[in-house]
Amino acid sequence: MELLHGFVKTSNFYDDINFPNGFNRSGHFTIQESELLTQVGRRLFVLEQGIDVPNNQVEQNFLQTCNHEKDSKTKVERLWQKYKKLTQKRAIHTLSATAKSTNQDNYSETEDSY
Repeated sequence: MELLHGFVKTSNFYDDINFPNGFNRSGHFTIQESELLTQVGRRLFVLEQGIDVPNNQVEQNFLQTCNHEKDSKTKVERLWQKYKKLTQKRAIHTLSATAKSTNQDNYSETEDSY
């Protein structure tokens, strides 16, 4: 079992949906962050999704960070939070006046009979 930054080494991680040109060409990650995310991202994903269980204390600490039980302290934990922030879908709220006022809102039925 090969470890990388305390995480079990698995196959490389790519996110073609959110980063079709790769992490390193997205403009969001440094070269070092791109390499690290590619190397350990798949393991981080399976841990966070509950597909696999932690094999050591480093992976357990990572899960606690994902569950907001503790603050991120390591480079990997901070990088995963950055990745998650960039890939989360956000609702867009706009201010617009779509409701139209009608005269019926201002009068009762008894007033209309006059």
